[in-house]
Amino acid sequence: MIWFALFRCVGAFITAANNPVDASILCHCRGSSFLHPSRNHHASRPSSSLFATATTTRGGGGDDNNASAETSNNQKLESLVDKAQHHLREKDADQAFATLAQAYGIDPTSTTIAALFESCLGLKVELAEESFYKWKDTAGNALSEAELTNLFQDRIGLSSLFIDKEEYDEAGIQLRKAIEEANYWLSYSLQLSDNTSSTSSTTTTTTAAQLDLTNTQFAHWQPSINRAQYLLYRTNAACCQWDTYFQDGHQLSQSLSHNLSPSGHVQRILHPFDALKFPCISLELASKIAQSYAARALESHGLVDVEAAKNEQYQRRPTVTVNRKELPKQEQKIRIGYISPDFTSRHPLAFLMQHVFRYHDKSQFSVHIYSLSSKVDDGPEVQAIQESCDQFTYLSPSAMSPMELYQQMVQDELDIIVDLCGYAGTSIMAEIMASRCLLQQMNDKNSSAGGNEADGSTRLLPIHVSYMGFPGSVGSSRIWDYSIFDQVVIPPNNDEYGIREHYNEALVYMPHCYFVNSHKTVLGKEGDGIILANEEERIQLRSKYGIHPTAFVYCCHSRPDKIDPSTFRTWIRALSTARSEYFARHSDERDLASSGSGAPILWLLRSGKEMEQNLRQLVRKEFGERMEDALLFADVSERNEHLRRLGCADVFLDTPAYNAHTLGCDALYLGLPMISLLRSSTRASENQANSICDDQSTIATDKLASRVGASLLRAAEVDDLVYPNMSDYEDAMVKCAINTKWFESIHKRLRLSVPVSPLFDTERWVRNLEASFVQMKSMNCDQTNAFPDIIVTDP
Repeated sequence: MIWFALFRCVGAFITAANNPVDASILCHCRGSSFLHPSRNHHASRPSSSLFATATTTRGGGGDDNNASAETSNNQKLESLVDKAQHHLREKDADQAFATLAQAYGIDPTSTTIAALFESCLGLKVELAEESFYKWKDTAGNALSEAELTNLFQDRIGLSSLFIDKEEYDEAGIQLRKAIEEANYWLSYSLQLSDNTSSTSSTTTTTTAAQLDLTNTQFAHWQPSINRAQYLLYRTNAACCQWDTYFQDGHQLSQSLSHNLSPSGHVQRILHPFDALKFPCISLELASKIAQSYAARALESHGLVDVEAAKNEQYQRRPTVTVNRKELPKQEQKIRIGYISPDFTSRHPLAFLMQHVFRYHDKSQFSVHIYSLSSKVDDGPEVQAIQESCDQFTYLSPSAMSPMELYQQMVQDELDIIVDLCGYAGTSIMAEIMASRCLLQQMNDKNSSAGGNEADGSTRLLPIHVSYMGFPGSVGSSRIWDYSIFDQVVIPPNNDEYGIREHYNEALVYMPHCYFVNSHKTVLGKEGDGIILANEEERIQLRSKYGIHPTAFVYCCHSRPDKIDPSTFRTWIRALSTARSEYFARHSDERDLASSGSGAPILWLLRSGKEMEQNLRQLVRKEFGERMEDALLFADVSERNEHLRRLGCADVFLDTPAYNAHTLGCDALYLGLPMISLLRSSTRASENQANSICDDQSTIATDKLASRVGASLLRAAEVDDLVYPNMSDYEDAMVKCAINTKWFESIHKRLRLSVPVSPLFDTERWVRNLEASFVQMKSMNCDQTNAFPDIIVTDP
């Protein structure tokens, strides 16, 4: 994950913006318990030689040239690293940073560069900190706003590096200092301007809550400070530091709601993906955040239409129903382009979709894959994708502008472009897809000037579809025509929940779960060792992880920042009840250590030492020291180990605020029952937006990412494990551990359903997707009307 943080630092250096943190767009790594290094793509990366790399197209040859270029790059990289180290020894932080920025452009994944960036930022902070505290303590020479900006920006960058190393205490220190120093200087400067204080700065404030910059000459700092506060909130969530979780979340929600930009958009102080993750952000607010990022993508092309952006609201759409078994044969193949930066063996997308494209009917569809990557990936997942498509092309966002990237795809005369990323980690995808709006504008002008379709100048541009990467509304029907979901994650127009109205784009409703996977054709092959062969093998593996052979294991290997304090307390209450029931029958084991007792345990994914310490402290304080023995932690692992060790667990606990997606498929395919929450109404969401109380009713499930677990369970034909409230969720946890007969019936039903359920029938899923594509293509000839929602049926 560390190169995300590096890009934030490099981006800040390149832009040198007045807004200290606007350049440091917060990136994302969706993940579970296996290690998949973060994707190499970035927000608003400038098209400059600093990041230039070669573009490679499958089947294009040029191996010798590529090898020669790689050798040259390695030599240049080595030289730049030597120069950066020299500048650091000379304490010339600015030159070191500039040199490292060039080295980063050659190899964004280098751990050596990452370590040097940390040293460089540490030096920059150290030098700037000396100036700040000299000014503060002695009222010496004035500290300029530019100097404060640099210190603030460098602390944000350094904190990002600490976060990605899971050193959350160090990250928190940097973020708190950034906020305190900025507020101190701003408060002091405001007092001077109002002539309300002397030159002494002893009465200035250091807390953001006390400082209102509205209608002052420093109002431009408010989004930056709000963003730093958000990063601190996110850091605390990542290590389960929950002392002020709901209060801070409430403050974040209020600052977003009350600080609208002149265009009416939510200010971009957090990433759209984060808006989906945390319960303090309502569905309405999350949708507005997506809309603001869509507006930025349009603005990047000079398409600034404030009124159109303000008025782009939900419109009730007609629906069209299609049946995959009644598809007409196409006279010409439909040309489909799939684009993503995540066609890499390190990312879940490639793992999930590696065998999806092979099932396209090649007599009816031509499949083109576009990988936004600066490096060729020869992993087995990528190889499987390459072998199953008609064309696989590497496009480098570092060497081409978003418009050039889009035009490259348009030259292939695509009918439909499927964006498999959205806002999942990068905004450049939005900018690429927004290029169509500018091209359409140019086509309209050309048509008015007498252009004709024969020369290609007025050819219909591709339909845009958002799928898989971003589990929420993309926020603009101008950029994306469709998003693909299902009727569980987004109930249709007439739903009582009011969820559909927060999606501006038209929707495709898949008949089963929208979330595709390749598990059936990838996992469980002879010799991979992922599916445990027998009970003896399971006992041996349990021993490796310190689990008693007969203990009932509640498991959640989702990222810790998906866990909220209310849900965790629910888990511990249920665990306590289950353990009490166990010890009532096995009183002789009460005094045994956890590994020596068969009592139920809770198995979580570790994320830094602070996370485990914080959870153990909470359990000791609220539930007693004996309950602390019921906690077990697993380290992040590579994919196969992650999958294999799931066989040690008995039930998987879904996180209500942000459900397990890939990990949910993993658990269910391996026969591990999953308990999930799907509330029966959205009253919780309405209450949640205004609540700062630690109460289970604050966790709403109206955001799409909170409804995926229910969709997975329905498609796996075990939807009786979906519960409408946390009280029933808690009771189900207890029942799993103490009602052996009932739990075995659930377990058996899941094992029998896996081979035949729609969830793991990838070919069937592709046929249903093709039905929606045929319908889209038939409608694209008439672009005068808004696209309807498409409901795909599968009788």
